[in-house]
Amino acid sequence: MKQTPRATTSPLELIRRNAIALLAAGQLDKGIALLEEAAAKAPNSGELQSDLGTANWQAGRPERAEAHYKQALARAPQNAFVLNSYGAFLLEQAQFEQARPLLEKAFKLEPANFQILNNMGLLLYRTGDLQGAEKHLIAAIRANPKWPNPHANIGDVMRDSRRPELAEKAYKQALTLNPRHAQAWRNLGVLYAEQIRLDEAIDALKRAVDIFPLESAWLVLMDLYEKTNRIGDAEDALKKAKQQLPPSPFIALCEAKILRRHGKYEDALALLESYKDKVRHDAITNATFFYEMGQLYDRRDDAAQAFDAFTKGNVCKSQLMKLQNFHAGTYTQLAARILRDFTPDMAQGPQPEGAAPAPVFLVGFPRSGTTLLDQIMASHPDIAVVEEKPAVDKMIHHLVRTYGTAQPHEHPLSDICYPAAMPKLTAQDIAIMRGKFFAEHGGSPQKPVFVDKLPLNILHVGLIRRVFPKAKFIFALRHPCDSVLSCYMQDFFLNPAMARFLDLQDSARFYDEAFSVWEHYAKTLPLNVHAIRYEDVVADFRPTVAKLLEFLNVPWNDAVLEYDKTAQKKGLINTPSYHQVTQKIYTRASGRWVKYREQMAPVLDILKPHAERYGYAMHDEKPD
Repeated sequence: MKQTPRATTSPLELIRRNAIALLAAGQLDKGIALLEEAAAKAPNSGELQSDLGTANWQAGRPERAEAHYKQALARAPQNAFVLNSYGAFLLEQAQFEQARPLLEKAFKLEPANFQILNNMGLLLYRTGDLQGAEKHLIAAIRANPKWPNPHANIGDVMRDSRRPELAEKAYKQALTLNPRHAQAWRNLGVLYAEQIRLDEAIDALKRAVDIFPLESAWLVLMDLYEKTNRIGDAEDALKKAKQQLPPSPFIALCEAKILRRHGKYEDALALLESYKDKVRHDAITNATFFYEMGQLYDRRDDAAQAFDAFTKGNVCKSQLMKLQNFHAGTYTQLAARILRDFTPDMAQGPQPEGAAPAPVFLVGFPRSGTTLLDQIMASHPDIAVVEEKPAVDKMIHHLVRTYGTAQPHEHPLSDICYPAAMPKLTAQDIAIMRGKFFAEHGGSPQKPVFVDKLPLNILHVGLIRRVFPKAKFIFALRHPCDSVLSCYMQDFFLNPAMARFLDLQDSARFYDEAFSVWEHYAKTLPLNVHAIRYEDVVADFRPTVAKLLEFLNVPWNDAVLEYDKTAQKKGLINTPSYHQVTQKIYTRASGRWVKYREQMAPVLDILKPHAERYGYAMHDEKPD
C-alpha cells in the first residue's frame, strides 16, 4: 500500500511560528525581528503584515502597528484574518466607526469564526447595542466554549445591563478556563469597585498587572487608589507602571492627579501640557485627560484655557452619544408632561396598612453641594445617607411596567403613562414600590433618619409624595450659573441625564426644566421642605448645619464638624466631588462663574429668572 507523503512545514512558516512563540513569551523585540525577516522574504503576505501589526500593538507602538495593518489590508482585502485583526486593533483605539466595516466584512466571510464573533460582540457592546453584543458573544462561546475571551467580554455586557451576579459568574468562568487571563481579572476588579467591594477590587487589579502590564488595569488601579485617598499606594502603583509601560498620556494623567492631590498644580499642568499634542480631540477615551487639564487651568484662574479644555473633554465624550442611544429629549419631554398633567390629586390615593415610612430626599441640581451635605449628615450618628442609588427609578419602572406601553428598548421615563397613570396606583402598588425602594438601598434603615441622595429626584417629587406621604425634602441650592458651569466641567458617567451636560446651553435648559418642575410641585403640594444654600454652608457652617439638623429632628453633634474625616474613611465616593469633600470647607467655588462670564454669556438669560427667584445676583460681585 502506497503511503501518503507527510506534509512538511515551510521554512517561512517555521520562522513565523518561532516569532509568535517569542511574542507569547514576552520577547517582543526578538519576535518582531523574526516577523520582519519573514515579511522580507514574502513581501506580498498580508498575514505577515497583520502579524507585525499585532506585535507592534502588543509592544505599545500603535502608529507602527496601524501602518502594518494598512499594508496587510492592501495586500489581502478579502482575508478574514487580516480584516479581523485590523478591526480588533481599531476597536481598542476606540475608532469604532472605522472598525465596523472591517469586522462586518470579516463576519460576512466567516460567520462561524469564534474570534470574529467575539470582536463583533465587542464592537456592538462598545457602541451601546447590549442585546446584539450578547447574541454574538454567546455565539462565540458556543463556537469555542473553552476560549476565555468571550466569557470575559460577556461579563462586561452583564455588568452594564445591571446583572452583576451573571457578570461575576462570566468573569470567573473566563478565569477558570485561564487563571492568567489578565483582562478578566481587570474587568472583575472594575465590577468589584462598582459594588464598593474595594479590597476584592484591588486584589483583582493587582493580579491583572502581575500577570501582564495592561495599561487599562494599571489605570483603574491607580484611579481607585486616588479616589479612595490612598495616595501613597497610588504613588507606588505609578512607579511600577512607569517601569513596565512606555510613556503615555494616560500614565501622565494618573501622575498629574497625584501631583494635584499634593497641591503641585503647576507641575501637574506642565506634565499634561507635554502630552496634549499626542491626544486626539475626538476620541472617547481621551475625555478624562482634557477634564483634568481644565481643572488645573481653573486653579490657575485661566478661564479661557480651562473652558477650552472642558469643551474638548465634552467633545470627546459626545462621540459616545453618536454611537449609543441616549434617548435624546427624554427629560425635556418628561418635564413638559409633568408641567402639563400633574395635579395635586395625583399625590393622593390608597395607602397600605401600617405606619408609612418617612425617608428624607436630598434633591436639587447636580453640582449644588449635595455630596458635601451627604458627608456632613453621614457624620451624624443618627443619620444614614445612601447616595446615588436609582431607588426612585425602581418605583417608576413598576408604574411603567404595570400601566404603561414602553418597549424594552425605550427609556421608562419616555412612557406617557408617567405621571398620567399615577391615579391608578393601588395600595398594593404602593407597597410594592416601597419594597423596591428599600431593596435598592439594601433593606430597611437602621438609623432614626434615612436620607436618599440623588439630586435629580427633584423631577419625581410628586411620585415620591404619593409613595411616601410623610417624606421630607432637603432642597439644595447653589447659584444657577455655578451649578451649570460646574456640570459642564465634570467627567460624569454618561446616561440620558448626564449627557445633557456635554453642551453648555443644553445644561442651562436642563436646569430650567428641572427647576420649573420643582416650582410646579412646590405650588401644588404641601411639601415638608428645608432649603439650604451651598454658599451658606461654606460661609457660615455651624448655624446653617444646625438648622438642617433641627429640620431632621436630631440633636447637634460635633461629629458633623469633622465631615472630611467621614469622607476619608468612607472609601469610594462615586461623585466628581470625591477629592473635595475630604478637605476642610473652602469658598473658592462660590461665585466661580464670574470669571467665566464671557463663556457663560449665551446661557445667562435662561438662568437669570431662577437666580433672581432664589436671591442670587447676576452681577460680577462674588457672594459675601
